[in-house]
Amino acid sequence: MHIIVGGGRVGRQLAGRLGDVIIVEKDRKTAEELENLGFNVVLEDATNRHLWEKLPVEGSTVILATNDDEVNLRIAGILREFEPGDIIARIESEEYSKEYLNLGVRGISCGKTIASELLSEIAESRRRYFEIQVGPDNFAGKRLADIDTGDNCTAILVFREGKILRPHPDLVLENGDLIGILCGREIKKTKNPFDEVLAIIRHPEKFEGVMREARIIAERFEADLLILHKEDGKVMCSLSAPKVEYMSIGEAMELLIDLEDKVDLIVTESPTKKIEIRMEVFRKFPVLLAKGKESYDSILAVVNTETPEEVLTYATSFANRFGKCVVLFLDREQLKSVPSAIESPTVEVRTAEFNPLIEVVREVRKGYDLIIFSISNSAGNLDAEFLWKFIIDTESSVLVVR
Repeated sequence: MHIIVGGGRVGRQLAGRLGDVIIVEKDRKTAEELENLGFNVVLEDATNRHLWEKLPVEGSTVILATNDDEVNLRIAGILREFEPGDIIARIESEEYSKEYLNLGVRGISCGKTIASELLSEIAESRRRYFEIQVGPDNFAGKRLADIDTGDNCTAILVFREGKILRPHPDLVLENGDLIGILCGREIKKTKNPFDEVLAIIRHPEKFEGVMREARIIAERFEADLLILHKEDGKVMCSLSAPKVEYMSIGEAMELLIDLEDKVDLIVTESPTKKIEIRMEVFRKFPVLLAKGKESYDSILAVVNTETPEEVLTYATSFANRFGKCVVLFLDREQLKSVPSAIESPTVEVRTAEFNPLIEVVREVRKGYDLIIFSISNSAGNLDAEFLWKFIIDTESSVLVVR
């Protein structure tokens, strides 16, 4: 049994993954939304001791998914009386780490959120299918795009009067419809590849430009944003950076080694010379080299890899949230294995007809806000030196994926 305190984005994501779960939510509107999605919800303030007397706490895993350390600690103090099997919480501010430890709470900080890191510890990887009946009291009259199914779930079909309808975003739901919803890690990855964005600030003068793009990405992808920086001679990871000092590549790498598979995207400043590029970083993380853009209204994805799935996932995800994306395939044969790339209305697919290098240069010179390509560089026969020169010289922000 899992008991989740807080039915916001993180709590909802967790509940979608875990089968046997109770959500404690004090906001009536949020609780009703969760109930409409089929979750077992208790409308109550979790700081009320009497609540826990009514719940099956003993032996259960309690996950504190609020974003308030003081509230989490207060609840954890109450829970100790009821002998839960485990208590897990996201630490918002590291100054509370010792207090969490004293209460026997497993805390997560400077890494994946509860919705991503802890799921690998407390839940199995599995897909789950369920159906929601549409009625006048929940979704009748609403567009399918307005129904929040959670980050790791998606509507795969709609049953209406014995017929199966394709679930396009503008489909207006009617009384009696049945929505088929599928949940799983792969779906979450496709819908939203980022839970945790890490901004790395090495030079104080680059702070504003890097943070501008990091905040925009975190907002559009509904991700948590953490900042890796140096303050008062100490390298730290925090939610804010009131003071920033110069940080060497070596100092940043010491902490990054521990964050592999715990960070979904790194946003940092664009290098001014190749010596500033550590190749192992690009092989472990998607890295966005920021040029201080206000938005990404125009996007170019260069498919320079024999395994284009990751490039296409990021291309469509950014296009759906920012602007239209041109996907340039350097090998026409790849289109046969990835036909889904052409189904999104936000994506325009093109193929290199002659010399791939010349066509890439021609596209890059059009001045896209964001350019995406793969570090593998295994398709299109592009010169590696050209790629790194392009990264350094271009005015576009560049997303390098694995």
